Amino acid sequence: MTDHKARIIDIALHAGVSTATVDRVLNQRPGVREKTARKVLEAAQWLSQSGGRPQVMAPELTGFTLDVMLGGQPGFAKDMLITGLRRTARNLGVTLRMRHAQKAKVPELAAALDEALADGTNGVIMEPIEHPLIRDKVNDLAARKIPVVSILTPLPDADVVFYAGMDNRAAGRTAGALMGHISRRVGKAAIFMSDTLYRSHEERESGVRTLLRQEFPDITVLDVITMGDNPAAFYGRALDLLERHPDLTSICNLGAGNRGIERALLEKNRAQDMAYVAFNLTPLTRNALLAGTVDAVVHQNMMRISDMAMRAIGNFHAGLPIEPERAPSEIIMKENVRDIRGSREMILSEHG
Repeated sequence: MTDHKARIIDIALHAGVSTATVDRVLNQRPGVREKTARKVLEAAQWLSQSGGRPQVMAPELTGFTLDVMLGGQPGFAKDMLITGLRRTARNLGVTLRMRHAQKAKVPELAAALDEALADGTNGVIMEPIEHPLIRDKVNDLAARKIPVVSILTPLPDADVVFYAGMDNRAAGRTAGALMGHISRRVGKAAIFMSDTLYRSHEERESGVRTLLRQEFPDITVLDVITMGDNPAAFYGRALDLLERHPDLTSICNLGAGNRGIERALLEKNRAQDMAYVAFNLTPLTRNALLAGTVDAVVHQNMMRISDMAMRAIGNFHAGLPIEPERAPSEIIMKENVRDIRGSREMILSEHG
């Protein structure tokens, strides 16, 4: 056999790494794990000796490895997103590596990005924390031609190829309009937020406040309440809020913790006369809608968002344009609530 000069794209496809990783290995630059470097060198040797010429990657990403980094606490909505990503990846022949799936901390997310780069990733789908260190890591990946998609929450001023999610400010305005109309345009309004780390929650809060200020000037919006994802903490704050503000007529919760708020409303006999708007349809928010504790849910389809994220990375590697797109925000009420028990069964089957 006569040795042939293997192309970098062929080596990358054969080894299941990015072209940037192949370039670093062949040029003996640091930053690549020994195991990954060995795979690259073995692929280069095999291609050179055999004269093999694998197909350049098709838009469906067959044979590639993507890293997924999601923060916050686990829950039904996050499970739906993970299930959607795994199903799409399986259909496209993609290997997914799940990283940083529990805690939303800047050092852990930064370390996960470094690990993905060292392990030879072909792309990253991440729920980003808005922090200068994370922006720098994302921009470094982009400089190495590794596409990054931000999912559920945007990352301004970073070189991401696509944001997969809904227009959070518009979703917040939708929630504000629902609060104003259901509460009959009077009283005080409270906004609960799980975390200030994510741009999505800030945009939702801005949307709620702006809409109420513009359209419902007789509603006074209280200071935002931030309590993480702990329902017990939300319960205590909600009880205190109801005692201090008997004229409270509407509540919006931008993230998790609804169980604590619902418990406080029931104990104070305020569940039926409070305009309560939550985000994301889950089995628990569905039950609250049917019971009349929650009046409306602003929802985003996680399966659709997962498809959007994967398609953007496929288009990037195929050299196709990535069109701007936002997932629609749906209004779910008791009258149009759907049965999601099948979705729970699907998640359980996906996770074994």
